[in-house]
Amino acid sequence: LLVGLLIHRILKLRGVPEKLCTYSTMVWLFNPFTFTIGTRGNCEPIICSMILWILMCLMNGHVLQAAFWYGLVVHMRIYPIIYALPIVLLLDPRHFQPGKKPVLVQWSSRTLKPSSVTSSSKTSITQYIWNFCINMITWRRVLFGVISASTFFILTGLSFHLYGWDFLHEALLYHLTRTDPRHNFSIYFYHIYLHYEHEFSILEKLISFLPQFIVQLVLISRFALDLPFCLFLQTLAFVAFNK
Repeated sequence: LLVGLLIHRILKLRGVPEKLCTYSTMVWLFNPFTFTIGTRGNCEPIICSMILWILMCLMNGHVLQAAFWYGLVVHMRIYPIIYALPIVLLLDPRHFQPGKKPVLVQWSSRTLKPSSVTSSSKTSITQYIWNFCINMITWRRVLFGVISASTFFILTGLSFHLYGWDFLHEALLYHLTRTDPRHNFSIYFYHIYLHYEHEFSILEKLISFLPQFIVQLVLISRFALDLPFCLFLQTLAFVAFNK
C-alpha cells in the first residue's frame, strides 16, 4: 500500500493525468507478481518504498535526504547500486537550480509531436554529456556521494562488527559469484539450469557481468534525464541479465 501511495504521488508531482495515475497505481496494487514477491519472506516492498522515496526527495530538490536514504537502501540490498550513475548524472546545476524544481519532474504526454520530442531529447542529451564532462565535480554530487557512502559504510561496518564475515559474505561478496538455477526471468536461466552441477570458474561468473554492464551503460546514457523511467529500465535489464 505504501508503494502504491508513493507511485501515485510521484506521478502527480510529474504532472501525469489523474486517470493515468490511478491506473498506474492499480497495476502495482493488483499485480500478481506484487503479491507473490511481497509475501515470500523478503523485504522487497520496503526496498521499493525507499527507492520511490529517494525519487520524491530528488524531485523536491532534497539532495541530502536522498543521499541518506540511498546509502541506507544499498546497505539493505546491494542491487540499487546500479542507480548511482543516473542519479549522479542528474545532479548538476543545469537540472538543480535554486528556486526551481529539478528537470525530472517534467513528464511528456503522448500528445506531443514525435519530432519535437526526438529533437529535444537529442539536444538535451548532447548538452548534458558535454556539461557533465566539463563540470563533473559539483557540490551536489560531492554531497550526495559523501553522505550516501558514509551512511553505507557506517551501517556496513556496524553490521560487520556485530556479525563478522558471515554478514559480509551473505550481504555483498556472495553476489559476485552466485548462480541461481531457478532464476527463470534471466536469459542465463536455462544454461545455468542444465550445467548447474558443473562448477563454473570465478572468471566465468565475473565475465557474465559484462553484458549486464554494457546494457546498463546504454540505458543510462539514453534515459538518465528521465530518472524514474531510467530506473525502471535498469531494474528490468538487471533482472533479465542477472544470473
